[in-house]
Amino acid sequence: MLRSIVLLLFTLFLLEAGERKSSAIAYLNTLRQEAGLIALGPEKSLEKAAVSHAKYLLRQQLYGHYEKKGRKGYTGRTPSDRALHAGYPSRAVMENVSVNASNCHRSIDTLFAAIYHRFVFLNFDRNEIGTGSAFGKKNRRIVSAFVYLMGSSGISGLCRQYFELRNGVFYMNNLCKDPLQMVPQYLYEEKRESVRRKNAPVVLHPAPGAKGIRPVFYTEHPHPLPGSKVSGYPVSVQFNPAFYSSVKLRKFRLYDGKGKEVKKVRILTHSNDVNQRFTPFQFALMPLDRLDYAQTYRVDFEAVADGKRIRKSWKFTTKKFKEKLYTITKRRTTLKVKKGEKIVLFFKPRSNRDVLNCVNYTDKLGITCYDRNTLRISVPSKRFFSEYNLHAGKRSVILEID
Repeated sequence: MLRSIVLLLFTLFLLEAGERKSSAIAYLNTLRQEAGLIALGPEKSLEKAAVSHAKYLLRQQLYGHYEKKGRKGYTGRTPSDRALHAGYPSRAVMENVSVNASNCHRSIDTLFAAIYHRFVFLNFDRNEIGTGSAFGKKNRRIVSAFVYLMGSSGISGLCRQYFELRNGVFYMNNLCKDPLQMVPQYLYEEKRESVRRKNAPVVLHPAPGAKGIRPVFYTEHPHPLPGSKVSGYPVSVQFNPAFYSSVKLRKFRLYDGKGKEVKKVRILTHSNDVNQRFTPFQFALMPLDRLDYAQTYRVDFEAVADGKRIRKSWKFTTKKFKEKLYTITKRRTTLKVKKGEKIVLFFKPRSNRDVLNCVNYTDKLGITCYDRNTLRISVPSKRFFSEYNLHAGKRSVILEID
């Protein structure tokens, strides 16, 4: 008997139960601090807004940053509206959202693989966060939602004050709950600068010495590599605008474990980003093919910042499985396995659009999805069949019981 699973484009597959919000903040802060950024502190109003939006997305079976007035669970059209509704004083917030992750760690990892969303998490200006999650029934299109809402305590504090207008002072509006409330621009800039200066001058991701990095990026909206469905994990360098005013890229290269340069890459900068999301201080190397598992990569980066040459060279290592890994490249592959054995099948993409959409397999075979090209297989400990069959796209795998 054959069973099948359908892999949805935005699905990240449920494998475990969700963790507490503190675990999400702790994990995110670990990644931020490894990169040279300060930890984000928890903030109750931001948490309230994040939780409400996560519940809204799950209830409405939607994905994104906007809510529609009149629908059940509506608390505000935009992240700023929802933050204000929850009691946060300032409109200056940033939001990251993901759906169908198995837990908060998987959700954060997926957002870090998406370069625009990564830069939100690695922002120099924010110092507080609220997180929210919601879980539903497994047979629905969206089964989990995770929301991360970030703000600045210093800037929100300005919205708790009243400032008399004075000649010669520039003021900002549309920053607080009352859009007409005026805040001195120099105070806004002082608060922003004070947070920026607590962070490192240059931020690298993956961080030097990082291990267990997922080797793949699939999609985000907007897409930095239009037309691609699968590519490699981006490498990014950010310059802190508190310390630099002008940066010119000179070199950005990636090398595999054998020292061979990864040639199929696209370097994204402020000048060539098709979606115009990069600032002049952000740079990303986008591998056009997936990176390999269990491989140590070296990055060489060089730029001129305010006339000074900045060189960075570091290494990171991609995910390594405890189980034996088989790379599937042929249309038909036969493998000898033992009863009760656990293995990993990696269906190497043949193009930048080659992802698994549906997998058919013999009954009793245990399958979980690590990503949209990689399957974890559990062979039954009892001998139900002499062989098990698995069909994924135009490729077939026969598991013969040894």
